[in-house]
Amino acid sequence: MKHPNIVLFLAEDLDFEGLNCYNAEATGYTGLIRAQNPFAAATQKPSGRLLTPTIDSLAGDGVMFDNYYCTSPICTPARYTVMTGRLPERSKEHRELFGNGPSTVWFNSAIYPEETLLPKMLKTAGYQTAVFGKWHNFPLPVRNELHRRYHSFPPEATWEDPDARKGVQEGYQYAVDYLKKNDYGWDTVDRIYYENPEPYLPASLSSHNIDWVIEGADAYLRSRCGQNEPFFAYIAVSIPHARYSGKRFREANPLSSPAGLLEQPPCVLPSRQQILERIQAAGMEESACEGLWLDEAVKAVRKAVDAIGASGDTCFIFTTDHPTAGKGSCHLGRIPLIMYWPGHLEGGRIFSQLLSETDLASTILELAGCPVPSDMCLDGNSFAGLLQPALSSWNPRESVLMENVNSRAIVKDGYKYIANRLPGRNSRESELCGRTGWLAFQIGDHDGMWWNLDRLFPAYFDKDQLYDIVEDPMEQHNLASDPKRKELLISMQKALAGELCRLPHPFGEFTRK
Repeated sequence: MKHPNIVLFLAEDLDFEGLNCYNAEATGYTGLIRAQNPFAAATQKPSGRLLTPTIDSLAGDGVMFDNYYCTSPICTPARYTVMTGRLPERSKEHRELFGNGPSTVWFNSAIYPEETLLPKMLKTAGYQTAVFGKWHNFPLPVRNELHRRYHSFPPEATWEDPDARKGVQEGYQYAVDYLKKNDYGWDTVDRIYYENPEPYLPASLSSHNIDWVIEGADAYLRSRCGQNEPFFAYIAVSIPHARYSGKRFREANPLSSPAGLLEQPPCVLPSRQQILERIQAAGMEESACEGLWLDEAVKAVRKAVDAIGASGDTCFIFTTDHPTAGKGSCHLGRIPLIMYWPGHLEGGRIFSQLLSETDLASTILELAGCPVPSDMCLDGNSFAGLLQPALSSWNPRESVLMENVNSRAIVKDGYKYIANRLPGRNSRESELCGRTGWLAFQIGDHDGMWWNLDRLFPAYFDKDQLYDIVEDPMEQHNLASDPKRKELLISMQKALAGELCRLPHPFGEFTRK
């Protein structure tokens, strides 16, 4: 079998409502509004019409998945899963508060070079590998060093300040060199964001610039013309990073980059003004600009693949790390996934089988004709056989596990059960973590609620939550206290315990022997 090229395009914080080809009301804020959640209805608008023709075409000619769950609805742990095929708490940086768990899954899911990774496995099979964009999984000592270098000058400094220039340029090179020189499996490392754009200093660098990322990816893909080795290009942009926002698009500096202030804006995508004019001509709201911006990025990558005559030899995958609504919790969790490989994947199909983000890495390897290592099968289950029955058999999943902060959830047979357990061996230790919801990462953390989770999900503070996600897909009605559901609740708790017992860290009574 000839190894196909692989393009993995990863958006950030994207719900179904961000793409025309998905049902906006099935999940996300539009779904919450439809479910008559008072807070969502009072503070948000349903998503309007969008202009995403390239992604719509990708979905129409390829295959879509509408029951594909992220493992953890924040970027670092979700991206850990994308690269490793494993659940986030398997990251080496996870620890147990008070020495007995649970492992609090947060922005602490670093990827270490010695781990089994998707690019390393593809490289072993003869692939040339390249990464562009956001890499939010540096080990803690590296993150600390990057932060030191990027903030080694006064916060009020401008790009004209020599110390600011030196700090930024050294920080960027340190990030690139670390990924390239350590055993991550990357041959090409370019246009790297080590962090979300917002904290970057000087302030002129603190905005999203996916044009700069796509410019690097475009140049790389076009350089592959005439090359014999297959390539794997991982392109991770930093938008939308919330619901689409006209203000964020309008204020994004086209000269910003984590490598420093550019002398001129990249020209691989239409200008911001051209995008705005197209949206205005279509009679759409300004927020739709971000959707078109994302779509144009996908279009540029597809054009580069077409330009080297590799379209038929390339499996193009579009997805995101996690959704926007429910971020920071185990609520909701379904995300877009589209795959396009002409001549190999029969297009026009929508798959509704239960799938997990842990399944993607092993699926990519199997479609590429590469062996799947055993530790990518610990949590993942390749669905290549679902797409190509002649390739292999496919064993349907019975359940999907989610983990975030101090919450764990299982999705099974049309229901979701969420268990919330604060760290601590007794009630006093648990109380020390504060009643900020299940986002208590540090002892004494009383910073309040993030992302309005307690307003979006009425039972957010309940330790045990049970939802009929067929009748109540937006998880507004907790059935855990319903006597008629007692047997179902116990069954779901047993199923969750069975999943958690396979993992390295304890979680409440579910892993006690």
